[in-house]
Amino acid sequence: MEIVKISAIWCGGCLKTNKAIKKVKENYKDITISNLDYDMDEEKVAPLNVGEILPVMIFYKDGKEVARLIGEKNYDEIVEVIKRHV
Repeated sequence: MEIVKISAIWCGGCLKTNKAIKKVKENYKDITISNLDYDMDEEKVAPLNVGEILPVMIFYKDGKEVARLIGEKNYDEIVEVIKRHV
C-alpha cells in the first residue's frame, strides 16, 4: 500500500496530521508514504483533484486509488482506512 499525503507548510491541520503519519510510519513499515507540497509540487498535485481542504491523503493499493481522507485526521482514523484495504 502507498499513501500520498498532500499538505502545505501554512496548514495547521497538516502539521497536526504529521504526528499521526509519523506514528503510521513507525507501526506500518510495509506502507510507503510520499509527501507532496500543495504549493511547491503544483504539477504533481493538479491531476489528483485535491480541492482546497488540506491535508489530503490518497491511499493506493496495486497502483489504484482505494480511499481518500480529506482534512485533519488522527492516527486511528488513518489506521482504520489501512485495515480496510490491506
